[in-house]
Amino acid sequence: FRDAHMVLAVVAFIGAYVVIVGLSLPGATVATLTGGFLFGTFPGVLYNVTGATLGAILIFLAARAGLGARLAARMEASEGAAKRFKAAIDANQWSALFLLRLVPAVPFFVANVLPALFDVRLSRFAITTALGIVPGALVYTSVGAGLDFLAGAQVRAPAWVRRLALEWLWRMALDPRRLAARYAACAAILPGQALAALRQRRRG
Repeated sequence: FRDAHMVLAVVAFIGAYVVIVGLSLPGATVATLTGGFLFGTFPGVLYNVTGATLGAILIFLAARAGLGARLAARMEASEGAAKRFKAAIDANQWSALFLLRLVPAVPFFVANVLPALFDVRLSRFAITTALGIVPGALVYTSVGAGLDFLAGAQVRAPAWVRRLALEWLWRMALDPRRLAARYAACAAILPGQALAALRQRRRG
């Protein structure tokens, strides 16, 4: 069905992803893995990021319509810590918004609601969301793209290739259009991950 009706499959998948995120239903991680399984790392990651961003925008708009304007006005009128916190956010919104997306400890729902309570512009929220979730989406999409191997759709490499730890190269040679982008994406995030691990070791 997917191959015969690709456009319909993509639209249906993104629509389902938007509903899951927009209604804060459980299953966003499963949806990201599914995007990788159905469409590969690329363009699967684009579909995942699109669905997640559109869903996040729905939450943002709902929170702003319900509470954002009134709460922002109260913070502006206050003189305590709330006003100072809002001033800090206003002074450097780009950094604050990217930090919300890149820190794993911040739940996705919270990162969608908080900006609405601090009068962040929609365009700024959408841009930082789309770019900020790319690293995580890339990892989960890549994992999902590998599920076809576990499902038995992919054949193992010959034994001598596995002994040389070159099965990844063997698979890419068989399906370069799908796997080359996945391996390149994974390689692109390795330096950052290695640097983060090195910094963590030094701190420890």
